Amino acid sequence: MRTGAFKGCRLCGHNCLVDRFAGQVGRCGAGQKIGLALGVVHHGEEPPLSGVYPGGGSGAIFFTRCNLACAFCQNWQISQTVGAGVEVEVDVLVEVMYQLAEAGVHNINLVSPTPHVAEIAKALERAKNRGFRLPIVYNTGGYDSLRALAIMEGLVDVYLPDIKIGQDPTLAPGEPDSVAMRLFGAGDYAFVNQQAVQEMHRQTGTLTLDGRGLAVRGLLVRHLVLPDNLARTNLVLPWVAERLGTDSFVSLMAQYHPNHRLMRDDASEYRQFLGLTRPLSVREYDRSVDQAWELGLVNTFVQDLSAADNYRPDFSKPIVFN
Repeated sequence: MRTGAFKGCRLCGHNCLVDRFAGQVGRCGAGQKIGLALGVVHHGEEPPLSGVYPGGGSGAIFFTRCNLACAFCQNWQISQTVGAGVEVEVDVLVEVMYQLAEAGVHNINLVSPTPHVAEIAKALERAKNRGFRLPIVYNTGGYDSLRALAIMEGLVDVYLPDIKIGQDPTLAPGEPDSVAMRLFGAGDYAFVNQQAVQEMHRQTGTLTLDGRGLAVRGLLVRHLVLPDNLARTNLVLPWVAERLGTDSFVSLMAQYHPNHRLMRDDASEYRQFLGLTRPLSVREYDRSVDQAWELGLVNTFVQDLSAADNYRPDFSKPIVFN
């Protein structure tokens, strides 16, 4: 299955069916080679991934050609910009993994890997055959196909998916979600995402930590709370509690900031989403945190609203993260 992943590409919910071996590209723009933007020691991930500052950190490898098109993407400089990063062979990715390991990171954190799953799998297999032992973190926007996850099974230790928006209960089965389409570029995001997250949980289970509090194996879901409840947090959290269990680890993020398309002069297309023009309010975030506690989601990481300023990367600078 890993060998033929590029012929009739079905690595994400778009199911483009393009033949990347023949030079075709789908909606993400990825070809045969790996789109690599950056490998860096990252101290801004959740505590089980980054550990205690200044030691360790997470070995974050950022890929280009994201399969989503989030209107407010904080990584837009590399995820949605034509020509970002460089295209590399599998062996280059293996060497980046080893360079980060030598820097003392706690894990290898594959950021936005979905379009490159087939080649990443080859890199992981080669590294593991050479004795590489650090946990592998699959850090995804959550629009992964079951086919992509089947390729990654046995190679990933920790799944770190987004749950970007809850399923609109008023929609008929198969009916596209106009909000998800406008905000994330995928009208069936919630359907695909729920299937993917449940498969990730089946493969690795609930997150387990070692004696240092670092992630060893399992699932940690992320959810960015949006102004005006545009992400339907009130539906996401009950779904997690019911389908994944109240012992699930959840990162409830408060770092929303108007970015990318929301900052353009022609952002009028988002006029119906007025909340996106402002940061999240304390009241909105506290309401979501209270719901998590009420549902019994005791393994929930929370943020200060200052995260909206502290977690804004700039990939045009030598030091990407403050």
